[in-house]
Amino acid sequence: MKIKVYRGTQEIGGTCVQIIADNGKILWIDIGLPLSKENANTDYVENKVDAILISHPHADHSGLIEKIKREVQVFIGQVGLDLLNATRIFRGLPNLNQNFELIYAWKTFAISDTFKVTPYLTDHSTPESFAFLIEADGKRVFYSGDFRATGRKAKLFDAMLQNPLNNIDILLTEGTMVERDNHKYSTEVEVEAAMEAVIRKQTSSTFVISSAQNIDRFISVFKACRNSNKKLIIDPYAAYVLEMVRKVSKSIPGMDWEEIKVFEHPGMMNKVTATLFDDFSRKIKLNRIGNEQFANPSKYVYFVRCPNEKLVEKLKKTGRVTIIYSQWEGYLKKENSNYCSDYLNQLKHDEEVDFLTIHTSGHATVDDLTKFAKALNPKLLIPIHTQYPELMKAKLESSGVKHIELWEDNIDYTV
Repeated sequence: MKIKVYRGTQEIGGTCVQIIADNGKILWIDIGLPLSKENANTDYVENKVDAILISHPHADHSGLIEKIKREVQVFIGQVGLDLLNATRIFRGLPNLNQNFELIYAWKTFAISDTFKVTPYLTDHSTPESFAFLIEADGKRVFYSGDFRATGRKAKLFDAMLQNPLNNIDILLTEGTMVERDNHKYSTEVEVEAAMEAVIRKQTSSTFVISSAQNIDRFISVFKACRNSNKKLIIDPYAAYVLEMVRKVSKSIPGMDWEEIKVFEHPGMMNKVTATLFDDFSRKIKLNRIGNEQFANPSKYVYFVRCPNEKLVEKLKKTGRVTIIYSQWEGYLKKENSNYCSDYLNQLKHDEEVDFLTIHTSGHATVDDLTKFAKALNPKLLIPIHTQYPELMKAKLESSGVKHIELWEDNIDYTV
């Protein structure tokens, strides 16, 4: 077989790996949207491919999926597909219409009578993220996807170490955290404890800034609020995401739980007026928050991706507002900015706002990457999803990991 990394050997984002079997069948793993504005070329999406595996719904792994032709099979988990469509619904876009085939953790399936694929659920900052074992032509390739060992599904990482796969010919593994660290908070449990300490003492309102699709983080905020006897306010998009995840996990908190209220954002509610959303809209109305949030603001915490400016200004009149920023701090920098970065930076320097960062990464530390690599003991390890492949190689080798090779984008390597 031949393996090519279209993007990912020297960057985070735009991940796309190609495997060509000896019979000519072509499989891609992920079809991510590039994060780099310097190299935005994605012409390879027009290349021939028979099937695509999607590891998880984050844009840097799935963001180009709508460009894939209808005849190409796209293998994805149910939660991943629901979350991709959730984002589109609230952007006013139609659902994706690719040739989807649903996959399930630990259930092996075949593609084109050529590739034998087994998905492995991983611990990451989305409720459904897969690693893949791909077997073809007598070779075993393992693609790690994005993973960590410090979240609420850390037992998945531990299980892989205790019962590692054997006879791995190629390990393609992420290295996001090679040049970063988790700063003050190493685990999701530590994040929850730090948030609770802040929320217990709040005298006005607190906003937690995070992605609605980061369910681990949502649960951390939810538990911190429940332990502090506070109500958690979410927007309709977050409420919809929870509804999708609860289809496969009823233990996830939902908007019908006593501790949760929904802020009926007009712009978002306008996106769910179709008949098929009637039940969802009914639940929103039953659990919406009204003006009582202003009468006693210290009893409420808001979980949002971007704070509503008018709401923040109104709450500032009741006392100091606390902003807990719970995402990668790189989003606050110009080179990685998003639609909310300017306003968040404004709040960060607002004398009437207490701006705190309480966050832990969704990616493996170097120590955990080392444990992972040693457990799988591949014949060859290829760093991907990293901006610092040379540093990753050096750090892993200094810890005893062997057989690391640095590849380049757009080159066919024969395995």
